[in-house]
Amino acid sequence: MTETHEPMTQAERAAQRRKLNRERARAYRSRRRRGVVWAWIEIEPRALAGLERLALLPAGERGLEAVSDAVARFVQAAAPLAAVGDALWPEAAE
Repeated sequence: MTETHEPMTQAERAAQRRKLNRERARAYRSRRRRGVVWAWIEIEPRALAGLERLALLPAGERGLEAVSDAVARFVQAAAPLAAVGDALWPEAAE
């Protein structure tokens, strides 16, 4: 059995838009406070395979949330890895 939904009234649509705008504004302010930059990126199949090889992404997983988490973990690891490289090869850092 399928559910039928009554069409939303103009007032209901306006209330829904206001709620969505409040959520977006809250998320924007939170990112600004934390100094976070929100970026849209494209991930090629080769990059996905690389994330899988680094064990940041479960094999075969292509869900948006899983890929986003894997990319975020990769980017978060970049600064400490660069510091290790600078410590191991100080002449290359200059």
